[in-house]
Amino acid sequence: MDKEKKEESSAIHPAVAPLSYLLGTWKGEGEGGYPTINSFRYGEELHFSHPASGKPVIAYSHKTWKLDSGQPMHSESGYWRPKPDGSLEVVIAQSTGLAEVLKGTYSAEDNVIKLHSQVVANASK
Repeated sequence: MDKEKKEESSAIHPAVAPLSYLLGTWKGEGEGGYPTINSFRYGEELHFSHPASGKPVIAYSHKTWKLDSGQPMHSESGYWRPKPDGSLEVVIAQSTGLAEVLKGTYSAEDNVIKLHSQVVANASK
């Protein structure tokens, strides 16, 4: 994925600073497939921002679209909550009605993030 730009903010919360390299918009392309459908190519965009409130969170949004038609495919948004001890909590809501909570760790030195799904809830059930 290519990073389009880095957002500037003079008031980055200290808990967010180790993950500030994520801030901005990231774009890329990929190919997907499932056993029951033909493979497809898609575009993808992730956006990470630090709210002007200065709270210790990173706002996150993600969307995908079909490359051949531009038709929207998937979208989700949520918050990343880094902790000073290197732990990380992520909450995500998807346009399909799914909500997910992930927990994990980050390494500021190596720019490595490891997340594990803790809860997936379906609003339709």
